[in-house]
Amino acid sequence: MNKPANYLRCALLAGASAVCLASVSVAQDTTAQDTTANEASAEELRQQSVVVRGQFIPDEKRSTSEVSSLIDAGDFQVTGDGDAAAALARVAGISTAQDRFVYVRGLNERYSSATLNGSPLPSPEPLRRVAPLDLFPTSVLESILVQKTFSPQLPGEFGGGLVDIRTKAVPDEAFFEISASVSGDTETTFQDGLLYDGTDQDFLGISGSDRDMPTIPETGVDADFARALTDNSSLLIIQEGSVPADVGFNLSGGNRYDLNQDISMGVLVAASYSNDWRTRKGTRGFADSAGTGLSERFNYDFYSTENSVNVNGFATIGFDLYDNHEVKGTALIVRSSDKEARTVQGVDFDDNFERDDAIEWFERQLWTTQLAGEHFFPSLMDLKVEWRASYSEALRDAPYQFNILYQDSGNGLQTLSNAADTTFGFSRIDDSSRDIGIDFELPLTFGGSDCNFFCETDLRAGYAYVENDRTATSRLFAIEGLPTSSTRIDYLFNALAGTGDLGVSSIGGSAFPERYQATLEVDAGYVGLDTQITPYIRGAIGARYERAIEVVDTLVIGADPSTNFVEACIERQPDSSCEHTEDVLPAATITWNPYDDLQVRAGYSETLTRPQFRELAPTEFLNTETDVNFLGNPFLVNAEIKNYDIRGEYYFGRDQFLTLGVFYKDMTRPIEEINQRTGDTPKTTFINVPSAELYGAEIEYEQRLPLFDQFGWNFFRDRDLTVKANYTWSDSEVSAGRNPNDLGLTSAEFCARFEDECVVTNQQPLDPEPFLLPGAGLIEDGRQLQGQSEHLANFQLIYEDVDAMREVSLLVNYASERIRSGEALALNIPAIIEEPPVTVDIVWNQGFMAWGGEYEFSLKVENLFGDSYEAYQTAGGDRVDVDVYDLGTSIGFGLKRRF
Repeated sequence: MNKPANYLRCALLAGASAVCLASVSVAQDTTAQDTTANEASAEELRQQSVVVRGQFIPDEKRSTSEVSSLIDAGDFQVTGDGDAAAALARVAGISTAQDRFVYVRGLNERYSSATLNGSPLPSPEPLRRVAPLDLFPTSVLESILVQKTFSPQLPGEFGGGLVDIRTKAVPDEAFFEISASVSGDTETTFQDGLLYDGTDQDFLGISGSDRDMPTIPETGVDADFARALTDNSSLLIIQEGSVPADVGFNLSGGNRYDLNQDISMGVLVAASYSNDWRTRKGTRGFADSAGTGLSERFNYDFYSTENSVNVNGFATIGFDLYDNHEVKGTALIVRSSDKEARTVQGVDFDDNFERDDAIEWFERQLWTTQLAGEHFFPSLMDLKVEWRASYSEALRDAPYQFNILYQDSGNGLQTLSNAADTTFGFSRIDDSSRDIGIDFELPLTFGGSDCNFFCETDLRAGYAYVENDRTATSRLFAIEGLPTSSTRIDYLFNALAGTGDLGVSSIGGSAFPERYQATLEVDAGYVGLDTQITPYIRGAIGARYERAIEVVDTLVIGADPSTNFVEACIERQPDSSCEHTEDVLPAATITWNPYDDLQVRAGYSETLTRPQFRELAPTEFLNTETDVNFLGNPFLVNAEIKNYDIRGEYYFGRDQFLTLGVFYKDMTRPIEEINQRTGDTPKTTFINVPSAELYGAEIEYEQRLPLFDQFGWNFFRDRDLTVKANYTWSDSEVSAGRNPNDLGLTSAEFCARFEDECVVTNQQPLDPEPFLLPGAGLIEDGRQLQGQSEHLANFQLIYEDVDAMREVSLLVNYASERIRSGEALALNIPAIIEEPPVTVDIVWNQGFMAWGGEYEFSLKVENLFGDSYEAYQTAGGDRVDVDVYDLGTSIGFGLKRRF
């Protein structure tokens, strides 16, 4: 779309590269007929003064005053990463957890925000408000921007950084692509795995009605309900069988239509389907204190096979109107269904061998619609206006979760008569998000072509409203009347139902409430300016105001509505009511271009992070990812963060650079998860620790090696060898405060005098009252923050032969050990440490012409050396494995056809 000359000046003042400006300036002289010769001459002089310094800076990292990293469709092609989470693991300072969530600069997912085209996203995850990024296939993405320093136009929940996922734009010309893939791994494919029949629609990721919860009679659950719950053998019996290969399909297409000389329309649609399998075999345990060392509280073998079906659809339509206006509508639906059979077996606390079987089905879905516009008004002093409005919904449906415990007391594995050992669960989460935002930018120019100080200034202001609502329901039913028996469980259910001896009870009520409702509303506005202090120094300053309320109500199904809730919120008043919080979040950056293509930037900002919904709910829930219960804390408060950043960037060629940065974060009341235990049951809860600090350094390097120019190697005359590498070192320290015993004080006396060194806990879940305890009694002073790895590194070596249509890449990813969950200091039980695998991947893309068309063959080998995942506890030279399993090596083949 052609823009007038003044729009190009607006882009210049926003910090776009001089090369882009210089190249477009030719077009502006031919398209902007209303621009006078004097204005064009002055504009040309300003551009030339910048071209001297910065000719190799077309990268978006350079067009912003903030520290950021960008990966685009070209990077996705090189790495072969299929979803946003996998792609982000290649970015400097970023690691992933559970292949779904990103940790930015050592801070876990609670400290990072994710947006889609600038709009916040709901989450289908039961324990998090952050959307899992594995839901977003790279096939529909144009790029992903990771902003590591805060600016006022961004949401105030900004700790490690913000990830903005950008969907593909409308095309400039017609295209159509279709691709297929097949893959497998050495631990799963064509090996024995745990399977169950399920339903006929499982391969589509649709559960059908077979997994629906039976209707509960008005009088409560009864024998008929129990019979309906247990009469489908396809959902009850686990068998071993051969696991098939993974398959996937993608298609996308689009076109651009010029409706007349003033209006153009573009359309893009895409769809994908994948069916993947994963088998995991390993050990699962937990430690107990034994003097200065550890002993095994329990150690079980686990064996699971999971079938994941992903179905995605994407569409966008855009209009270019009269050169100065754009309007775009986007719709995206991503759906992931997981079907799992699992056994966990070992010796229990009474020296009996037991086996716990689980059959599970999870559906995760997120759909979003967005309407956005960009408008440029030359008659209003080149005012630029951008707006967006979006509505999104996410759900997580777990319609049929069957668990049964068998025990061998000398007569072989048998069912147990305890009702709590045979259960059926049904749960659902519905999460929605509404977002409205508008941004204004007004460029001002002073002093003409001879100006040297404060010549160009952009004034910025905007408003945003976000509402995030969630309803979650969980029902658990225990089967009664089971005898101790070795009969196959479906036969046993059927026999008991026939004699009228099969019963059922509902597990819930005030001890385990079945439902919670939550809401987060944020009204925000910001102002700021970006000014050219000198020809080579720019400064940006601004502030964001946020007024927010976050409330969680925990409910018991069927109880008296007038008293049926336990409320938790951030700003709890003495009368237990909830009020809004108000925060002013300043930010300032300065950017200096001392010579050639070197740029140095420094920034300071203040941000916050809010508790997750379920962390606030004052009841006990099961973490389905770790099979460990956790207890919410309704007295959690927002964490406050002061951020300091300095980074130098040297660009020695187009898309070739070396950057070095350092960062420091001063955190007040950060939220940490700690371990606790009731009897033999491990549990976790959440607290605001007194304070913490995080600091580190990042280095990033990218260059096409001049092997022919330097060494005269003819092989590289028409071929490129590119190196991409990044490394992040970081460290952190959690401050627990002083120990009351060192001061001769009781805990109560200490907290009365030094409240800022104490933490607020929830000692009465269903009738919450704040209870202050010294932080030194709950957390280890000086330990690292949860989720922070000391070392993160990526290396990519890319060989490209354009004439042969060939590209081969070697990829290495490393993240050092980090804390998965904190310690139980009162029980002398250490934190759980996890070691992510070190992965080495090879990707080969080979294009070729055949049958009158263009094709591309791809080969990807992941985790070449088969590194494993390990989580453990260690103390006094002893180690207890918590989760350890092999990942295997994955091999995949793909074929793409372009039309």
